[in-house]
Amino acid sequence: MRGTLLLLSLLLIFGSQVYAQVDTSRTGPYAFNLNDCISYGLAHHHDVVNAHLDVKFSEEQVKEATSKLLPHGNISAAFTDNLKLATTFIPDIANGNYNTQIPVQFGTKLSSSVSGEIDQTIFNSDYFLGLKASRVYKDLSRKTLTQTNIEIIVGVTNAYYAVLTNQEAIRLTKSNLDQLTKTLQDIRNRYDQGVAERIDVDRIQVSYNNTVTQVGNQIRMLVYALQLLKFQMGMPQENQLTLTESVSDLDASRFLSDTVNYHVDDRIEYSMQQTQIALYELQLKSKKMQYLPSLNGFVNYGWNWYSKKFKDLYHVGYGASALGITLSWPIFTGFERYHQIKENEITVQKSKNDLDYLNQQISIQVKSANTDYLNNKDNYVTAKKNMDLTQGIYDRIVLKFDQGVSTSLDVLSAENELTKARTDYITAMLNILISKTALDKAMGKIK
Repeated sequence: MRGTLLLLSLLLIFGSQVYAQVDTSRTGPYAFNLNDCISYGLAHHHDVVNAHLDVKFSEEQVKEATSKLLPHGNISAAFTDNLKLATTFIPDIANGNYNTQIPVQFGTKLSSSVSGEIDQTIFNSDYFLGLKASRVYKDLSRKTLTQTNIEIIVGVTNAYYAVLTNQEAIRLTKSNLDQLTKTLQDIRNRYDQGVAERIDVDRIQVSYNNTVTQVGNQIRMLVYALQLLKFQMGMPQENQLTLTESVSDLDASRFLSDTVNYHVDDRIEYSMQQTQIALYELQLKSKKMQYLPSLNGFVNYGWNWYSKKFKDLYHVGYGASALGITLSWPIFTGFERYHQIKENEITVQKSKNDLDYLNQQISIQVKSANTDYLNNKDNYVTAKKNMDLTQGIYDRIVLKFDQGVSTSLDVLSAENELTKARTDYITAMLNILISKTALDKAMGKIK
C-alpha cells in the first residue's frame, strides 16, 4: 500500500489523438471517461490557460512588429511666454559705428506653434528581421502550448489509471472479505456445535479484521486518487467526479504490444529546439545587417504665432512645411558589433550542439522507457497468472476447511498469499499503465 501511495505521489511530479469535447461550463456532477477527463484538463488546467495566453501574446508581438513598418504620425504644440527676451550684441550699424557693439533683443514676448509630422520607414533591417523573428516566436509559443498539452494528457492519464487500479483493488479486497465473512460465520457455527476450537475462530477473526481495515485504507487511497485526478484536470476539488470506466474496459492489447518504432522529430522538444535555432540565426543575421544604413521619409506641416499680447496671439499665423528623407549609416562602432556577431555565432553553434545532444537524449529515453515497459509487462503477466493460481489455491483450502480436512492456519496462510498476489497484481497493473504512457510520450505518440 505504501508503494501505491508513492506511485500516486509521483503523479503530481510527472504530471495523435482527437479527444471528445465535453461541456465544461457547468459545475458538476461529472461522469467522465478518460477522453472526457483529458478534454476537461486541456480546457481548465492552469498551465494550459497560461500557454494559450502566451500564444495570444506572441500574436500581439507579430502585430507590433508589423506596425513598425506602417506610417507613424505625430502632432506637437507649444506655447512660450518669454518673460525676459534674451539679449545679444550687434554692430551699431544705424549710427555708423561698426566697431561698437550694442545690446539688442530679438523675438516677441509670446509665441505659439502647432505642427504635425508623418514618418515612414523605407528601409530598416532591424524592423524587417524583427517581423520575421516575431513570427518564429509565435511558432515557438504554439509548440510550447503543444508541449504543455502533452504534459497535461500524461498527468491526467496516469492519475486516471491510478483511480481505476484503486477501484479494482477495492473490488478484489471486498471479494476476499465476502469469502472471509462466510468462513468466519461457518467457523463460529462449528464452534457453537463443539466441532471447532476457539483458536480457529480467533485466527479467522483476526484475518477478517485486517481485511476490513485494508478496505478502509483503500477507500481513503481512492479518495486521494480522485483528488489528484481533479487536480491534474484543473477541476475544483468540491466538484463531484465519477468515472464511467473500469480496468476491464481498457484495451489490453494496447498495453501488451511493444514497439519502439519512432522518429525523433515526432518529439515536440526536438521541433522546439529547431525553432530556437531559427531564432538565434535571425539574431545573428540582425547583427550582421546592422552594417546596412536605415532610410526614413517624413513630411510635416505646422503653424507659428507671435504677439506681444495674448489677446492678439492667434490673429495671424505663419505656415511652414517640409518634406525630406533621412539616412543613418553606422560606419564604425569600435569593433563592438564585430564581437557581437562572434557571440551570436557561438550561440547558434551551441544551440546546434544542443539539438544533437537532444537527439541522443531522446534515443536513450525511448530505450529506457521501453525497458521499463517490457519489464512491467512481464511483471503484469506473471502477477496476473500468480493471482489466478493463488485464488484457486485459496478456494480449495477453504473448501477443505469447510470439509474439516484443513486447519485455520492453512486458510490464513492461503489468505495471506492471496492478499500479496492481489497487491502485486494491482501494483503491476498500475506500473504497466504508467510505463506504457511514458513510452508513448518518449516516442512522441502523444500529440
